[in-house]
Amino acid sequence: MATPAVTEPRVERIRQILADLVHQRQSLRGADAPETVLLEANRRGIVYWQGELARALIAERDHPEN
Repeated sequence: MATPAVTEPRVERIRQILADLVHQRQSLRGADAPETVLLEANRRGIVYWQGELARALIAERDHPEN
């Protein structure tokens, strides 16, 4: 199990990864002919990291700093 000291930076790192993926998605969608394979890979990455964020936030909630 992650400790709160480890979890908080993990949450922030995941949020940074998600922000990067969303920015990439916006760039991909803004292209004249967006590549559907890349958009799908990007979507799957976003879904994966959203799940990781949810798990990290639950772990943080279940084990708050004392």
